[in-house]
Amino acid sequence: MELRDYQREVVGPALRGRNSIIWLPTGAGKTRAAVHVCQQHLESRRGGRVAMLVNKVHLVDQHAKKEFHVLQKDFRVTAISGDSSHKSFFAYVVKQSDVVICTAQILQNALVSREEDMHVELTDFSLLVIDECHHTHKEAVYNKIMLNYLQQKLSGQQDLPQVLGLTASPGTGGATSFEGAVEHILQICANLDAEKITSVQEELQHLQSHVPQPRKQYDLCQERAQDPFGEQLKKVMEQIQQYMEMPGLPQDFGTQIYEQRIVELEKRAAETFCRKMRVCMLHLRKYNDALLINDTVRMIDAFQCLQQFYATERDMKDPTERFLTTTFEENRTSLQALAGDRRYENPRLGKLEEILREHFQPPDASRGIIFTKTRQSAHSLLSWLQDTATLSGQHIRAAVLTGTGYSNQTKHMTQNEQQDVIKLFREGALNLLFSTSVAEEGLDIPECNIVVRYGLMTNEIAMMQARGRARAKNSVYSVLAKASSKEVSRELLNEDLVKLMERAIRVVQAMPEQEYRLKIRELQRVAVASCLMKEARISERRQLHDPDAVYLYCVNCNMAVCRGSDIRTVESMHHVNINPNFGLYYRVSSGKIQFQRTFKDWEPGCRIMCSECSQVKLPILCIKNFVVETPAERRRYKKWSNVTFLVKEFDYLEYCSSTPGQSF
Repeated sequence: MELRDYQREVVGPALRGRNSIIWLPTGAGKTRAAVHVCQQHLESRRGGRVAMLVNKVHLVDQHAKKEFHVLQKDFRVTAISGDSSHKSFFAYVVKQSDVVICTAQILQNALVSREEDMHVELTDFSLLVIDECHHTHKEAVYNKIMLNYLQQKLSGQQDLPQVLGLTASPGTGGATSFEGAVEHILQICANLDAEKITSVQEELQHLQSHVPQPRKQYDLCQERAQDPFGEQLKKVMEQIQQYMEMPGLPQDFGTQIYEQRIVELEKRAAETFCRKMRVCMLHLRKYNDALLINDTVRMIDAFQCLQQFYATERDMKDPTERFLTTTFEENRTSLQALAGDRRYENPRLGKLEEILREHFQPPDASRGIIFTKTRQSAHSLLSWLQDTATLSGQHIRAAVLTGTGYSNQTKHMTQNEQQDVIKLFREGALNLLFSTSVAEEGLDIPECNIVVRYGLMTNEIAMMQARGRARAKNSVYSVLAKASSKEVSRELLNEDLVKLMERAIRVVQAMPEQEYRLKIRELQRVAVASCLMKEARISERRQLHDPDAVYLYCVNCNMAVCRGSDIRTVESMHHVNINPNFGLYYRVSSGKIQFQRTFKDWEPGCRIMCSECSQVKLPILCIKNFVVETPAERRRYKKWSNVTFLVKEFDYLEYCSSTPGQSF
C-alpha cells in the first residue's frame, strides 16, 4: 500500500508500536494511513488482531468497503454493526477474524457482557484504532472503553493492545484560555494513553497541495423589516400565558432560553400533577418551535408545524385542551394568510438564493452542501428550493441528508436511504445536499466547491469538519447569518479557538518526554479514581429506596400504573414490566412497528421472543412517560440509569414459575 509522504510522516510512531494520535485535516487520508499501520502490524506480529472502532453505524460499512478492502486478500476482515447478525456471536467472530470493524458500542457491550458468545477482553486485540478520537472524553462510549483499558494498565496488566487515535480536530474542550486548551489536549492524550500526538511538519507543503483550503466568506443579511406572522404567534402565546394565571412567566418568545424555561416548567408541572400547566407548556413549546422555524426558514413551514400539531386527536373533554384548540382555530385563517404573504419572507432565503444562483450556473459541474441545524429545517429548505422559480432551471438536483436516530419531531432516514443519497451525490445524480451535522464528520462524501453553514451556532470542531468538506479547487466556505448575530460572533470565536488549539498541540508536542509522561500518568490516575467514585455513587443511589415503595404514574393522566418492583431489565438495557395486571393500563396499537433489521431475542410490537419456545408479552417502558414517586419525592427522569431504586435483571425461569396461569 502506497502512502503519500505526509501520511508516511505521521504514521512513524504507530509503526514502531507506540500509542499515538494522528492529527490530519479532513480529506488528508487518516483512515488510509491507519489501514497501512494495521497491515504492517498484522504482517509483523503473529496472532495479531485489530479492532477498528467507529462512532457511527454507517461508518462501519464505509470503512470496510472503501479502505479496509485492500487487506482482504491476506487477512480476514469482518464488519459488525447494530444491523449485523454477527454481533450476537461477537466473541466467536473476533476469534475468527484478523480485523474487526465495529461501532464502539458493540465492543463496549461485549466487554461488559456475561454471555459466553458475546464476551471479549481488551487483551483479545493487539491493536485498537479509534476513529474521530476527539470523542474520547466524559461519558462517550470511547472513553468507557479506554477507562477500562486504563484501569487494567494501572493495575499492572501487561498485554494490552496498542492504541491509535485518528482526528481532524481535537478541539479545546470548551476552554478559551491557552492553559485550558493545553490541559484539554493533554487530557485527550491521557484518555487514549497516547505517547505522542503526530501531525505533518516536514511535509507541510505536500499536505497543502493535496488538501487545499477553501476561501471563507461571510454572507450576511438583515432582520425582517416587519414580521406580522411572528408577532401574531407571540400574541397567541401571551393569551395562553394569561389563561394560566401564573405571574412571572418568561416573555422572551422565540428563543432557546424560553424553550429551556418551558421544558423546566413542564417537568415541574408533571411532578406536581398540575395537568393544566403541563398541557399549556407543551402547546407553548410548539408555538416557540414555530417561531424558531419562522426565524430559520419560511413562514409557511412554521404554520404547517402548528397545523400538524393541532391535527392530532385531542381530549376535548379537558377544558385546557379545549381552550388551546379553540385559540388556534380562531387564529388559523389569519396566520395562514400571513404565511403566504411574500412581502414578509425570510431575508436568509434571499441570500441563499443568491449563493446558489452564483455557484450553480450551467455548464459548471458544481457540488455543494448546505449545513443546517435541524432535520425539519433541512426538509423545509428542500421544499423552498423546489418552490423557487428562479432556481428550478439552474441544474440543481437536491436531496436531504439527515441522521438515522429516531426523533419525534421529523421522520428520520434509514441507513439504506442515507447510503442511497450519498451514492447518488457521489455519482453526480445529485449535486446539492441539505444536511444536518451527519455529513460533517466521517462520511465519505466527494469534494465540494460550495459549503454553506446556514444560521448555525456550533463549536470549533464542527466548523473545521464542515469546512473540510469544501476541498475542491477554488472552493468556497460560506457563513450565512444575520449581521451582528450570535452565529457570526460564534464563528469568529471558533476561528480563534482553532488557532488556540493549534498552539496548544504544538506545546504538547514540544514538551520534554519525562514531563509529558508525568502529566499523562497523573491525569490517568485522576480519571480512573473519578470513574470508580462515580460508579460507587451510582450503586449507592440505586439502593436509596425499596422498589416496592416506588410508584410510577402516567405523565399525562397522573394515574398510578405500577410499582418499581414490577420492573426488570433485559440485557441490562430494555426496561420491561413483568406484572400481568399491567395490561389493564395500556392498549396496543394496530400493526407492528417495522424495522429494517432483526434482533436476537426481540421483535417489534412489545414482544420478547424466546428461541426455545413461544412468545412472552412484556411491554417495554420509556421512563420519560412516567412520574416516579419515592418516599422522598416525585420526579421525572430522562434516563432509567438515574432512578433511585434497584431494577433486577429479567429471569425467564423465575417469571414462568411466578405466573403459572400465563400461556407461553
